[in-house]
Amino acid sequence: MRRWLPLLPTVLIALAVAPLAMANKPIREINPSQDDVVIGDQCAFPVLTHIDGAEIVTNFTDKAGNLVKQIVVFPANRVTLTNLDSHESITLGATGSFQGRAHSDGSVSFKITGHGAFPGNPITGESGVWYLSGRLFANFDADGNLTSTGGTGNLVDLCPRLGS
Repeated sequence: MRRWLPLLPTVLIALAVAPLAMANKPIREINPSQDDVVIGDQCAFPVLTHIDGAEIVTNFTDKAGNLVKQIVVFPANRVTLTNLDSHESITLGATGSFQGRAHSDGSVSFKITGHGAFPGNPITGESGVWYLSGRLFANFDADGNLTSTGGTGNLVDLCPRLGS
């Protein structure tokens, strides 16, 4: 699920400026594997993130080709987080979906459902490597201001489990 994080600002802008009228066939891309990432600034030690499994990205565009909706699913994925100082590891399920949608008033909404790890708390911004079991959402107005956020389920910082 972490793969969309670097793309979030681009997706947010693309969705915010795109009209809702969708006319083109969805574009589906299957990425059979995901790159490893080192998270160096969230715990007191660097954390290697390795995901086993594919991601399936489906983009919906309007008549002009502007992105208006994106759905990303992570079927049967597992994430392994490794403290690069102590080599302590945790392997957890990382299945779920990410959805982003532009609305006719220029606002944008995002929803993450399932299980996955995030660098930084996606709701509060607090440092850590956070593991979601549940659902998170965020809504932004046409100017990009956060208007509402929340979730259900559990959101746990895994840095303490990985050691110090």
